[in-house]
Amino acid sequence: MDLTERNEILERALKREKAARKEAEKILEAKSSELYSISNALTQSNNQLKELLNEKSSELEGVFVNIIDAYIVMDLTGNVIKMNDAAINLIGYNMTLEAINLFELLKKGYKDYTVRAFKELLELGSYSNYQAVIITKDLKEKIVQINACLIYNSEGKPIAAQGIARDITEETANKEMVIAQQKQLKLIMDNSSIGISLSTQHQLGLLIANNALCNILEYSQEEFNNLRLQDLTHPEDRTESKKFLKKLYAGEIDTFSLEKRYITKTNNIIWAKTIVTAIRDEKGNIEYQVATIQDITKEKVAKEKLKESENRLSTLISNLQIGVLLENENRKITLTNKQFCKMFSINVSPNDLIGSDCSNAAEDSKHFFKNPKAFVKRIKELLEKKEIVIGDELELVNGKIYERNYIPIYNNGDYKGHLWSYEDVTIQKNYKESLKAQKEKYSNIIANMKLGLMEIDTEGSIRFVNQNFCEISGFSEEELLNQKAKSLMLLPEDQERAQDIINKRNKGISDSYEITVRTKTNEIRHWLLSGAPNYDVHGKVIGSIGIHLDITDQKKLELQKEELLKSLEQQNDQLNEYAHIVSHDLKSPLRNISALLTWTKEDFKEKLGKESMENLDLMQDRIEKMDYLIENILKYSSISNNIELSHDVDLNNIIDHIIDSIHIPKHIEIKIISKLPTIKGDSTRLQQLFQNILSNAVNYIDKEKGLIEIDHLENESHYVFSIKDNGIGIAEEDHKKIFTIFKSLGNHDKSTGIGLSIVKKIIDLHKGDIWLESTLGNGTTFYFSLKK
Repeated sequence: MDLTERNEILERALKREKAARKEAEKILEAKSSELYSISNALTQSNNQLKELLNEKSSELEGVFVNIIDAYIVMDLTGNVIKMNDAAINLIGYNMTLEAINLFELLKKGYKDYTVRAFKELLELGSYSNYQAVIITKDLKEKIVQINACLIYNSEGKPIAAQGIARDITEETANKEMVIAQQKQLKLIMDNSSIGISLSTQHQLGLLIANNALCNILEYSQEEFNNLRLQDLTHPEDRTESKKFLKKLYAGEIDTFSLEKRYITKTNNIIWAKTIVTAIRDEKGNIEYQVATIQDITKEKVAKEKLKESENRLSTLISNLQIGVLLENENRKITLTNKQFCKMFSINVSPNDLIGSDCSNAAEDSKHFFKNPKAFVKRIKELLEKKEIVIGDELELVNGKIYERNYIPIYNNGDYKGHLWSYEDVTIQKNYKESLKAQKEKYSNIIANMKLGLMEIDTEGSIRFVNQNFCEISGFSEEELLNQKAKSLMLLPEDQERAQDIINKRNKGISDSYEITVRTKTNEIRHWLLSGAPNYDVHGKVIGSIGIHLDITDQKKLELQKEELLKSLEQQNDQLNEYAHIVSHDLKSPLRNISALLTWTKEDFKEKLGKESMENLDLMQDRIEKMDYLIENILKYSSISNNIELSHDVDLNNIIDHIIDSIHIPKHIEIKIISKLPTIKGDSTRLQQLFQNILSNAVNYIDKEKGLIEIDHLENESHYVFSIKDNGIGIAEEDHKKIFTIFKSLGNHDKSTGIGLSIVKKIIDLHKGDIWLESTLGNGTTFYFSLKK
């Protein structure tokens, strides 16, 4: 390529480069202008954001200053760097006046928990519902609930923490009180003897049914979920119940009470006092119904019986041939009858006399009697003394004789009035003895009304029985009346005897005896019968009255007791005989073996080695221990209930004799704290008792200086003794075991396991008891009592 051509190429390239540069400059200028505009816009936006941030920060500052809960900012060591007025009121401290570290306000016991919670805050950045107890400036404890979060710097590192604290002290106390009240209410519900239920008007079953309700109506709480009390109401009582419920639902009443019948799950009918109360909302609508049910079946039956009894009594009094006058404590008439009006010529109805004042009645009626002054004086005397008087005889001017009874009436010790009764005994005067017999008869009936009562005629036919007789015989009154008692209930072998007794009754003879009967259910029972003749007003025997007591259980117990005593007596005799035989048969060869060992040791002591001699000594010790064991067994078996306990025994002499008799090492001291009494008992057995306990104490003292203390005290019926030592002690689990024969806890050479068994047996014979207090390593104190 020549130079000209190359220059042309270079020129074209240079033109293209200039053109490209101009284009780039245009683009750069446009971008610079755009960048300048954006920079101005960002500056303006940044200024707006700063203003907005300042505005929001000011608003937020106002929020935290004015919120009702405490707002606190602290550094990471707990120092408060910002707080609002609510925080000052909460803790009592003001950061502008004094430095505050929140960790130092924590109650002891909450610091470790708070440290763990703060670590959680540092890890997670926030936490909520943290609770702690703080001590305020005025030393009050407050429970606070805290929601907190961390505050970070521009580099994202935590520099502080901020939180809102709320005082929940009162709220916590209220919650605890509500929980306690709920527990108390549940206890009341669960343990109430009255059935309680909670229900709504439109729900099928019960919301709540307590245990008593379930027991009364025999349904479970689950079953009551589908049952209403109205469903269990007796059909005859539902109308009355619905009438009250209708008024309750209509808002006419808020509560009602009635007695009605319920049918239980087992189809039993019970009477219950039912109280239903409506719990209404603010608009008066029923939200809940509370019902209480109290089983009054027994009371209802008793009331009905009482009402029947009162009706019978009222009819009886109205038609009695005895004049009756009942006055209250103010001497106002509360009851009288026709006969009284007739006897004193009062021409008004008895009902018209009710409420009349009898304060001057004696003066008004004294003209009826031969001795009017004595009549008035006696009335005053009776009213002053207020004592029961039976059988005052009054002679009337017209020749009649009245018998007067005076009975004061008390209720819980308070005088409530008195009862006068007047009987015309003019005709009966000639039959005084007969009336006395009748009176004794009915007194016996009253005194024995809890027993079976039967009245028969002279032929042995039953004319009257009381309820208790029906119960013990199994027959109803209808089944018994007009039946021959002997053929209905007596065994064939006793029927002839029964006829002899009827003949004796007809002759006026009374007696008591035992009989064997067959009840309606063919059960053989034993009765104690006390019988007496029954007389009419003319003194003629018209039959007999018998009081019957079922003594079957007593007879069985007596028979068992006799058989047991006989068996025990035989066993004791056999055991005593066996013990003596065994003692003799065992001791004889033991003595022979002991003698043989002694001879062997003497004859061969030069030939036998040391080890062999020690074995022979060991055998000799074991033989002596066996001999001691046999001797104690014999002592134990020889202790019987027949010992004489009436001799005076000076226990001080007993202790002195024991101390002289047994080996007491020099390092052991026996002290008698207070002088021992002289008691009634068996001297030999009492010496065994104290010697066995003292020997045990001596044998098991392991201290360098041993001490045994003997003391006593007394109560109304017993002497109580104590023997205390500082020995090895006895484990608690062995306190009862040691009194069992052959139970030995130690390995002492003379320990046979019988000594304390002998002690226990001797104390039992002296009608006492034995017990102990002991700690291993600290010694033992035995206590025992002996009857005075």
